Amino acid sequence: MTPRRRPLVFLLALIVVMILATTVSAEGGSKRVALVIQFPDRTYTEIVTVPEGATTADVLEAAVIPVGMAKYSWGTGLCNINGVGNPVDDCFADPAHYWAYFHLNSSQWEVGQTGVDGYKPADKAVEGFAWSGFDEQYNPTIKPPVMTFDQIEEALTPPSPNEVPEPATILLLGGGLTALAGYARKRRAARA
Repeated sequence: MTPRRRPLVFLLALIVVMILATTVSAEGGSKRVALVIQFPDRTYTEIVTVPEGATTADVLEAAVIPVGMAKYSWGTGLCNINGVGNPVDDCFADPAHYWAYFHLNSSQWEVGQTGVDGYKPADKAVEGFAWSGFDEQYNPTIKPPVMTFDQIEEALTPPSPNEVPEPATILLLGGGLTALAGYARKRRAARA
């Protein structure tokens, strides 16, 4: 290989590696799960990205909003969300209220039949929570408002006047411009 072609071959190899790395990271084994949390005075929504095999407990731990959970022999207890609820060291201090747990299924809430550490939501699932009392059959008396994943995503996405390139695109562009500048400098030096 001639010395003139080495930078070009290196640049092409770099571009191929960067494209493959971007493709792998874009496909890479993660899911997005939406949370709808009904507090006594407001509703909070968030979309959390977690590994593909994550449970709802993992989603809560990865969320921006602070969550207090306690481990028991039977599983994980959800004690408080953003300070609402019970302290972690006494997760069931309020005998009349608890964090009710729901899955959104066909535009309606279903009460979670397992704890937050026993359920693995699918990609684009919506998990709901409400600080609630319960009726004589121990069913929650309060549910969060029904919101689809798309509605939550749309509400959380700020309007953007300009698209911002992803870091890999900027790196590819910068690497290409640097290689072209080096190639042009060598050509000028060879002519002189």
